[in-house]
Amino acid sequence: MRCLIPLAASAAAVSVRIATPCPANTVPWGDGSCEPFSTAKRDALKWLRKNAPPSDLRNVATLFGTPGGVDGLDAGVAAVAANATLTAKMRWPWAWGVPRDIFRDYVLPYASANEPRTHWHGLLAKAVEPILEALPRHASIADVAEAINGYGGNSSVWQNVGGVKFHSGQTPLIYDPVSTVAFGYASCTGVSTTYIAALRVAGIPARLVGTPAWLGDPTKGNHNWVELWDGVSWRFWEGRPAGGGETLTNPCDKWFCKAARFPVNGSTKVYAARFDRHSNQTVYPLAWDPSNLDTPGIDRTNAYVGMCSNC
Repeated sequence: MRCLIPLAASAAAVSVRIATPCPANTVPWGDGSCEPFSTAKRDALKWLRKNAPPSDLRNVATLFGTPGGVDGLDAGVAAVAANATLTAKMRWPWAWGVPRDIFRDYVLPYASANEPRTHWHGLLAKAVEPILEALPRHASIADVAEAINGYGGNSSVWQNVGGVKFHSGQTPLIYDPVSTVAFGYASCTGVSTTYIAALRVAGIPARLVGTPAWLGDPTKGNHNWVELWDGVSWRFWEGRPAGGGETLTNPCDKWFCKAARFPVNGSTKVYAARFDRHSNQTVYPLAWDPSNLDTPGIDRTNAYVGMCSNC
């Protein structure tokens, strides 16, 4: 039997209902299967531990908790991430169709790169929840991403955390979501990891993307931004404090997506960060920590040359 979740009725229409694809306390996957929450959480924690970077494995108890511990010692940010993201996947209709592999790599993880491991789920859930509750249940992933970023709604995650501004040159001092919220500012990396975290709280796949050096020359600077999976493909833009006025539909409305920065010779290398460290050998290069090769990645250079070389 399927549960029916009522939508807020408009003045011109009767209440609409969306049938959940799975019974209560089970997690829906994109292939139509339903998995008991306890089984899904156990599998999620196992996957996170298998793919955690070496530096995190030296802090297993801190990240995953101590079973049977008291006074909160049985918790950890990895355990919180599994619980929060699986709960979001059960709760929000736009998350129901996210496939297991994409969920694991881009919703479940507790970090984007090597930023400090902090309890951002608890912090950002309070800021994102009112935005999600105000959306119609049939909202698309793109609709939700736009609302969280402050386009098309009366609030944003930036407003709801007390305000975040763009300040250049902050990484690696301020580039995790909790620090960004606490200080109220960050550069492109901190704004991006915070927006990614907010999307993941809502069950939306998102990842950090960037170039370690424009035109292959570190003296020309670097940049990070955000890609989100809309149910079909990866779209890109920035957290609003770093790039106001952008859309998810037009690559050329990003200040950095220009032919001068993405020549057809591919000299500007672009990578997307991921958590799965066993699918390929590509590394996401950290401009602030070049010798650190612990963040897995995907080469996105050709995609951005194709999108931006005509802008």
